[in-house]
Amino acid sequence: MKFTRKAHRGTASAAIATAMLLTPLSASATTWGADSLMTDSGAVIVDPESQTLAVEDIDVSIQMPGEITESVVDVSQVPEVLLSATGPALLSTNQDSTLISSYATDDGVQTLIQIPDASAPSEYRFPLNLPVGGQAALFDDGSVVISDDAGVATGGFRAPWAVDANGDSIPTSFRIEGTTLIQTVAIDADTVFPVTADPDLGTEWWGYYVQLTRAETKKAASVIANNQGAGVLAGVVCGALPGPAALGCGAAIALAYFALIDPINRANAAGKCVAINYPWLALSNPPIGWTSINATTVNCRR
Repeated sequence: MKFTRKAHRGTASAAIATAMLLTPLSASATTWGADSLMTDSGAVIVDPESQTLAVEDIDVSIQMPGEITESVVDVSQVPEVLLSATGPALLSTNQDSTLISSYATDDGVQTLIQIPDASAPSEYRFPLNLPVGGQAALFDDGSVVISDDAGVATGGFRAPWAVDANGDSIPTSFRIEGTTLIQTVAIDADTVFPVTADPDLGTEWWGYYVQLTRAETKKAASVIANNQGAGVLAGVVCGALPGPAALGCGAAIALAYFALIDPINRANAAGKCVAINYPWLALSNPPIGWTSINATTVNCRR
């Protein structure tokens, strides 16, 4: 069993950055060139030729679809609370009239998609370069966790959002096809355009990531099949976590037991392994959480 603990991201510097970004950048002010800049979690490397932005600390890059453009997304259309960008756009592309601009954040890259009207695509594909032997796993809460060849989480994409021109939420979701992240936005005849959405890649998120081995996945499925209950399942899932977190994990397993049955059984039936993301509810040392656990199927490491 592998587990990773990641810290909550700060909010003060992000709030300052948001205020700075309320004035749209002009197209004439932008020229794209290869660049590298430092964030709190390491370098973000921009390569216009391949249309990629790499977060060096986690050895992950995201490729922007479309064609290079000097126009940038109008960030004034985005509610402040949703912006985590910390400066001007690093790179912009245009796909079938949709503008896509990427910005550095405190811990990675936020890419904003601005859909102008109903004739634009509702689906956007972002090829990913992952660590050697790594994989991306989609969880039920909409987030994506990226792990390395040892099954240790290194970063991921926060659950996606989309808003219309009035700032109202629009349904949106991720899916993973191979090493491509796909974001779908549910636009219809009643949508007020433009719509803005984002994939937000970072090195910090809200919880512990536990990846069970094949033997542990089988054991978890056996616990469920034999109706041994949440307490026994918690012993399988939470055993690698530090003391207080293990207790919190046990409480969360008890609350989420029936929601975990299908993901664990699916992973076991497929001959694969289950990964569990255990979000924090409160800051402590170590951080603990009480109400929410998300599970998904991943390739086994051993």
